[in-house]
Amino acid sequence: MTRSSPAPDLSGIALEEWEKARRRLEVLKPLAEAERRSRGMAQAAADELEVSLTLVYRLLARYEADPRLTSLLPERRGRREGQLVLSAEVEEIIGAVIDELFLTRQRQRVSDVVMEVRKRCRVLGFPVPSRKAIDLRLRMRPAAEVHRKRHGRKAARDRFAPAVGSLDVPWPLSLVQIDHTLVDVIVVDSRTREPIQRPWLTLAIDVHSRCVAGFHLSLDPPSATSVALCIAHAALPKDNWLRAREIDAVWPVSGIPERLHLDNAKEFRSAALKQGCVEHGIDIDYRPVRTPHYGAHIERLIGTMMGNVHLLPGTTFSDVRAKGDLDPSKSAAMTLDEVERWLAHAITGVYHRELHRGIGATPLVAWQRGLEGNDEQPGRGSTTPVVDARKFLIDFLPMERRLVRR
Repeated sequence: MTRSSPAPDLSGIALEEWEKARRRLEVLKPLAEAERRSRGMAQAAADELEVSLTLVYRLLARYEADPRLTSLLPERRGRREGQLVLSAEVEEIIGAVIDELFLTRQRQRVSDVVMEVRKRCRVLGFPVPSRKAIDLRLRMRPAAEVHRKRHGRKAARDRFAPAVGSLDVPWPLSLVQIDHTLVDVIVVDSRTREPIQRPWLTLAIDVHSRCVAGFHLSLDPPSATSVALCIAHAALPKDNWLRAREIDAVWPVSGIPERLHLDNAKEFRSAALKQGCVEHGIDIDYRPVRTPHYGAHIERLIGTMMGNVHLLPGTTFSDVRAKGDLDPSKSAAMTLDEVERWLAHAITGVYHRELHRGIGATPLVAWQRGLEGNDEQPGRGSTTPVVDARKFLIDFLPMERRLVRR
């Protein structure tokens, strides 16, 4: 086991160097934790950091030997001229005030910490540190620890803790996650062009390739029907669907998934969904209660899609501050069908073709690679096709048993 090297003198770190190390950690940590690391993933990280591939490998080696942010600081020799070094007594005062005031559920402001540090230093006759020096020491506290002490254990776990047990996704459609969201845009009536409401989006993602497997857009709230229509759209070939909407694009994702990853909402526990999954050999995994990080892939995809939606007329935004005094109902201009076509274009023309940092490839390339295989891993071959499209949909639609009388 590699021993961590002694921590550097934190007081001697310039703010710009600290920010550079934070940026390196953001890009390199997922790469260091990846089960399979390819040269392409490392090159993507090098391009993002605007450094050489050699430096990326050297930084990864340093981080793996010492998984702390300080291991990614820019290398330099000696101490810069004129750099302030605080005494051990002042460092102790700053640390004590941070623990007593800042790292509490009262969530004191940074300015309160600065005032108290300066007050104690003056009383004891020590030099008064600058706001910049105190702020730097706040930044050097582990973010997860700060969040836990200021917001509670659950909030810190939801934000920082990795999902326990990696998802087993060896090939395309080995796991599909599904979830709903209220779209941040108001649609209009196709005839009167009057604003109606925000539609609901049910979205499915293939976790292996990060491709959008399928979606369903509706004015109705999430239900067993919307789940059935989304599953059918994900499993069926999409050539006819795209052609009917006059969309010239490639969307190769189709086939019966092996597992569905769902939350505990009522519509995901319907008898129709369970019966359809049993009929077609699909396993269902439900997320543990109050563990949103288990659905991280679909949550990130929804966030990406909603970020793009904010460019549309009639957007409500996801933040009241971003909306300002804008009245979305007055700027609404797109019908439900038009928003559906726009989403299809955003998925097939943009999202599927952009580099996904988590897998080091575009979703389309990852899908094809997962089918055909490569030097590192064999492919699954073709996916399991749906034989009867109409029956497949009916198998997942909700049902009600009634006694037929005269």
